[in-house]
Amino acid sequence: MAQVVKAVDLALQQIDGAKPSVVRLKVSALSHLMSHDVSSLQTTFDLASRGTTAEGAALEILTVPVGASCRSCGNWSEVDQIDANCAVCGSSDIELATVPEVVVHEVVVME
Repeated sequence: MAQVVKAVDLALQQIDGAKPSVVRLKVSALSHLMSHDVSSLQTTFDLASRGTTAEGAALEILTVPVGASCRSCGNWSEVDQIDANCAVCGSSDIELATVPEVVVHEVVVME
């Protein structure tokens, strides 16, 4: 969360006196963050943002599925767990697309 707070701070430096009300993150469905409940993530964000421009903002998580290609049958699908099998042939020999784990998608600023 420290990296998220840092990214929000950098973005808001360009807007004089901007105070975020909501920070929306796009998080890979396979990210370790998804093993935590939203209230735990908000608490961690609150602690990391203390004393920064992001302090007091609500955290929203948008889960992004990860694309996967089956090496056996060539099927392309989206998966939301690391040990997924192909939806067509059932093979576990799938290749996951490389996606960022966490992206600051949007910062809503109070007016």
